[in-house]
Amino acid sequence: MEGLDDKLILNVGGMRHETYISTVRAFPGTRLYKLTEPPPPGSPAAQGPPVREFFFDRNPELFSYVLGYYRTRQLHCPNDVCRDVLEEELAYWGLAEAPLAPCCWLKLSGRETRTQDFLSWEACENANLDERLLLNPMEGQGLRNAWKPWLWVLLDQPQSSLGAKCLSLISTLFAVCALVIFFQETEVQLDYFSANFTPMGHGVGVGGSQQQQQQQNNGLVYRRAPHLLYLELLCSLWFGTELFARAISCPDKVRFLCSPLNLADIFCLFPVLVELVVGDKAERQPRLSLTLGAIRSLYVLKLVRLLGFLEKSLALRVLVHTLHSSWKEVCAFLLIWVAEILFFGSLFLYGELLGMSAPGQSELHFGDIFTCLWWTVITLTTVGYGDVYPLSAMGQLTAAVTATVGMCTGVLLVPVLLVRFQRYYAVALARQKLRPSGLL
Repeated sequence: MEGLDDKLILNVGGMRHETYISTVRAFPGTRLYKLTEPPPPGSPAAQGPPVREFFFDRNPELFSYVLGYYRTRQLHCPNDVCRDVLEEELAYWGLAEAPLAPCCWLKLSGRETRTQDFLSWEACENANLDERLLLNPMEGQGLRNAWKPWLWVLLDQPQSSLGAKCLSLISTLFAVCALVIFFQETEVQLDYFSANFTPMGHGVGVGGSQQQQQQQNNGLVYRRAPHLLYLELLCSLWFGTELFARAISCPDKVRFLCSPLNLADIFCLFPVLVELVVGDKAERQPRLSLTLGAIRSLYVLKLVRLLGFLEKSLALRVLVHTLHSSWKEVCAFLLIWVAEILFFGSLFLYGELLGMSAPGQSELHFGDIFTCLWWTVITLTTVGYGDVYPLSAMGQLTAAVTATVGMCTGVLLVPVLLVRFQRYYAVALARQKLRPSGLL
């Protein structure tokens, strides 16, 4: 066997490297280590002079880092190397389990994360592109159905043409008109209920309050201005026509029905239809009027369609994708928050009960555990309405811990969403710059 101070010449991909035998014997069992082992007795290699030069048809640049690992016991890699190529080279030289230096590992991990972010954003953009291609009237559409994609684009994409912009503007005006009618209706309802009904917690005692209130309000009729009903009927006719046109021209009916905005549009048609069917009976049923008023609050969601006038900005699309890709973190945060509500609500209940059991303490100011849970929600969120507050020392200690934990928990989700948004936004900007140049 050659001496440890003898040298070897390693020709890798045309690049010659000269090193000591003692250097390549640093890691037994590797490919370079086997070059220094004596040949089997009787083999042709054992008969001739020792071989001092070997050739390998491998990557010469990466071999420099492999040989550096034998010399320094630290494995580094170039900045622009692919992780799969590096792993393949290390496996060939028998160094598949070699630990990468922390500096290079961080660089590779960062690039791998950016690659995953890029693929995730690319999949999101391709899904939107497939949806737009589905609306192409020139492909997969017969003569009888050629008008459906045109109508859908006209109704759903205000930026597509001047007619679509005008139609969207008319729909917005009807939505604003419906909101004005809704606000005017709330003033009439507030005046009626404040004049004819006793607020909760005031007036006569519990025993005779319902009877006296029933006698007091017997015969009172809620009068709605007729012109408001007719104007709302006109708006509802427009909303119904638009909804029907979007429903028959939509390429994906299931996705259309599952959209929250479309469901809100459907529910917005019920109040005026119910009042037309019921007639004057609705004016004698306050609860029905309140229920219909609550449904009318969905008119506000129609203003969301104002975003259709603006082309979807890159930041808005990145924000939607960030929230969609962070659903696991959001669910984990909600589970932690619910657990804190249940724990501190129960702790507050028994803390107050223990404090009230001492002599000289006043009576309890809450009737059940649900009030304690309500107190926990407003304390964890650091709102603190003041309708429920601790009176005992144990309850005050629980309140202090609850508020502190609420502040610490509230900031957990923000950094996760912020970092992920920054990564996706950087990828989206790079993709937007590469696409016009034809690289994507």
